[in-house]
Order: sequence, then C-alpha cells, then structure tokens
Amino acid sequence: METKVYKGIVKEGDYGENCDALFIGENSQPISKIFEEDFEAKQVTVRYWTSDEEKTKNQLQESVLRKLFGDVEANYNDAYSECTGYLWTDEDLNVGGHDLLEEIRSYLGKFIYLEVDVH
Repeated sequence: METKVYKGIVKEGDYGENCDALFIGENSQPISKIFEEDFEAKQVTVRYWTSDEEKTKNQLQESVLRKLFGDVEANYNDAYSECTGYLWTDEDLNVGGHDLLEEIRSYLGKFIYLEVDVH
C-alpha cells in the first residue's frame, strides 16, 4: 500500500484562469487536479487532521480524527467559448460519496495534514 501526504495551509488561488482553485500548502496545482491525476478511479482511504496552526501528525491525532473510505471521483476542467474565451472551471473531488473539496474548503486559512492510502 502506498501513502501520499499533502500538508500546509488551505487556501484559494489562481490556476490558469480559475481565480478560486483550492490548494493545500505550496503545491503548484489545485488539490482536485492532483487527485484527478494521481487517484482517479482508484480505491483509497483518506484521513486528515486540521488545526489553526501547523502541528505534527502526532499532535493532530490527539484531536478529532475523520476517516473517509471509497472510490475517488475527481475532475478539473476549464470551460471556454470561441467568442468570449474563459468561462469557468469545473472542479470536483469526491471520495466515497463525500464532497472532500467542500470539506477542505471549509478549512480555508487553517493547517491541514491529509493522508491518502492507495489500495
């Protein structure tokens, strides 16, 4: 089993023409784009811990632990028109039927330590 870790402050930012893409830490791609490329249609287990400030995994485990299980459905696509150019970006990240993107977005400005086990 492989485990990937994403940690840092949850923030929104620009990605291409999308001005509110969701990022974790200093990653150059939105988290939904990363999941789409790395985990699409794979069985994963996701665990994450959040805090108002950066902490170690052990410190974070002392607080609330949330587990999500299931298949990954991730999407990151820009919509364009020949007449007007960029229109919007579709951005989805669902794990086991849970809207992980919206859960992460609810922690904007907070530190997150997110682990993904690929089975």
